[in-house]
Amino acid sequence: MKKFDTENLILNKQDVENKIKRIGLEIIEDNINCSKIILFGISDNGKLITQKLMGHINKISNISVDLIQVNVNNESLEYDNKFDILNQSIVIIGDVSQSGKTLQMVISDLMKYKPSKIKTSVIINRDHSLFPVKIDYSGLILSTSVKEHVDVVIDKNDDLSVYLS
Repeated sequence: MKKFDTENLILNKQDVENKIKRIGLEIIEDNINCSKIILFGISDNGKLITQKLMGHINKISNISVDLIQVNVNNESLEYDNKFDILNQSIVIIGDVSQSGKTLQMVISDLMKYKPSKIKTSVIINRDHSLFPVKIDYSGLILSTSVKEHVDVVIDKNDDLSVYLS
């Protein structure tokens, strides 16, 4: 197991929470005329971030918010619930954007359901995109080398911290 210490801490739990709140505000502003948005959380980390986003959005907005978890298994996608996104605003949420491959897979799959718009959000945008994905809402844009690794760590209280290794 990796050892994480303050020497390579990028964002502590309060920093991450503040980033999530700001992203929530941006999502509300971008969807002010929508009655509903659907948030797709990628894997467990994306789902937890999405749940936290939903809490912030629900506190300050009347926009209805649904959560769908997306799991990526060997280049295929699995959704935890059925959904209808026809003419709906959706946001795909992950923890870290590395190459953009996972986001591109989800975007491509969801396009066949004809949403009104698709936006993307991550806590850390490493900006090493190999795929044509634009990150619409990011907590932090981090310039790193390809050899460095960004870890989003969840503690026993479901608080998130971000480390560089």
